[in-house]
Formats: sequence, C-alpha cells, structure tokens
Amino acid sequence: MSIRLPRRALLAGGAALGAGVTAHPARAAFPDRPLRMIVGFGPGGTVDTMARLAADGMSRLLGQPVIVENRPGASNTIAAEAVVRAPADGTTMLAGVFSHAVAPALVRLNYDTLTDLTGVTQLVRTPVFLFAAPNAPFSTVQELVAAAKAAPGTITFASGGVGSSAHLAPELLQRRVGISLTHVPYRGGGEAFQALLAGHVNLVCDTPQSSTRQLLDEGKMKALAVMTPARLPRYPEIPTIGEAGLGEGLEVQAWQGVLVRSGTSPEAIDILYRAIGQALATPEAQARMTALGVEPAIQGPAAYTSFFRSEVRRWTQVAREIGLTVQ
Repeated sequence: MSIRLPRRALLAGGAALGAGVTAHPARAAFPDRPLRMIVGFGPGGTVDTMARLAADGMSRLLGQPVIVENRPGASNTIAAEAVVRAPADGTTMLAGVFSHAVAPALVRLNYDTLTDLTGVTQLVRTPVFLFAAPNAPFSTVQELVAAAKAAPGTITFASGGVGSSAHLAPELLQRRVGISLTHVPYRGGGEAFQALLAGHVNLVCDTPQSSTRQLLDEGKMKALAVMTPARLPRYPEIPTIGEAGLGEGLEVQAWQGVLVRSGTSPEAIDILYRAIGQALATPEAQARMTALGVEPAIQGPAAYTSFFRSEVRRWTQVAREIGLTVQ
C-alpha cells in the first residue's frame, strides 16, 4: 500500500518539508502554540486512531505539537462547531467524517457546513459492502431487487443509527431503484452486524472488518456487492453495485479527512496538507492503515473541498428525501 502525492506537492514538499524537522515551517506559518485536531468520537476507534497517526507525524515534521482532542456527540457537530469558532489560522483542525455531510439534515447547526469549513486533505476511504444474512432468500443484487418488488416492505436492513452511512446507503439504493425496504435501527454498528449474522435482518451496509473474509468463506453471510466503481483486489469475487445494471450514482464510501475553518490562509492549508501526506506515507503509518482496513486517499485541498461539499449536498438531499428532520 502506498500514498501518491501529486507531483506539485512532492516538489513543494521538498522545499519546505523535505529536510524533516530542521525546516520547521510551522514556526513561521502558525502562532507559537500547539495545533489541535478535534475528533467527534471517543478515543480508540478508527477515526481517533487515524487522527492520532496523522498528528504524531505532523508534530515531528512541523516541529510544533499537534494535540488530538476528543469531543464526541451530536452527530459530530460539537467537534465541528469547535473548529468553526476557533481562529482561522490553521491551528485547529477537524477530523472530518461522513456524518458531517449528513448533519445539516439532522441537527440544527450554529454554522454553515458548506461555507464555514474548508478541506485540507482527505485521509482515507473505506469501501462499503452490501451484505446479506446467510438465510436471506437472495444472493445477488438483482435477486434482492426482484424479491423487494414482489413483496414491498418485507425485506429488512439494519444500521447502527439514523443518519449513518449504513442507514443512508440502503435508502439511496431503494429510492434510485424503486423498491421498498424496512429500516431496523440498532444502538450501534456492532449490534446491527450481529443481527445480520443471526438472521434477524436481511441486509446490512458495512465496511470490511478483520473477520469479513472468514465470515464470507464460511458462508455465515453473503456479499451482494461492493459500492465502489471497481472491484477490490482483496475481494475480487464480489461484484460492484454498478455491475447490477441499476444505473449510476449508487457508489458509497466511508471517508475521513481534515478540515479547517474557512478563511484560513492557503499557505497554512498547504503546509498542513503536505505534512499530513508525508506523515501518512511512512512504512509504519501504512502498516497501521492496512491493519485498520482503510485505503489511503490523500488529495489536495481544492479537490477535497470539492468532494466534501458534493458529499454534503448529496447526503442531505437523501436524508430529506426519506423524511429525516432537523432535531
């Protein structure tokens, strides 16, 4: 696994960061205080782990501490609001995740997601699979669609909560294809997945876990599709959602990135971007990401900002289509 930075970034990085900690570009670009990475989850999960991996590497490269702060709650909006209220100087970063794209449809915000946050870089992406229970009466997406059309509302899908990717991905599928599924929310992704394995629900949209391959090989669940544009090398037998012939716009990915308050200078954003890219390009960081089951997806500030805003528009629209209301 490798991270490929754009040639422009690599050349620029040689000037500012290539010399390692001796360059210390942060001392000129940022105020003389620790930088912060705000995470909307508690310690120990994948998002927190990735934030700490990036922060540790950035600290060494920038010669300035980068501290991870956990501020969970309210669909990650507590963390986002802390960033929006901080000075626009690049010293306060947000660990951006899928739920930030859905938050405008779920929570009454004190900020504007589209205008108050600007991208630094995407960190990783994780494929989303459409899994079926072992006792489900279908083994392909085409058979699922046929079964759902024959008996509307009888096929169930589980998720770890309203507004999660596991909830909205099947909602997107049924609305684009014209079928009716029944959502069964659980208190967390783990409970939802166990319900699938026990055959209590028919479907779950989930990211791969360390046990995924073994569960598939042992027939304890089925993989109907991966919601990516191309098949995955680690799961070459699983077709993409596009191969089902259901039209475009059904691809879904879980993603993580870094955002800052809009108004932060391009120079500060560029230094953060290049520091993060180099921090995650080390063999140690790549090994850690492999263990987490995520794929590096470093991209420049303009590209990530465009992607982030497109995700906000896409998923808030889906959330409104299914009747989710601001609480």
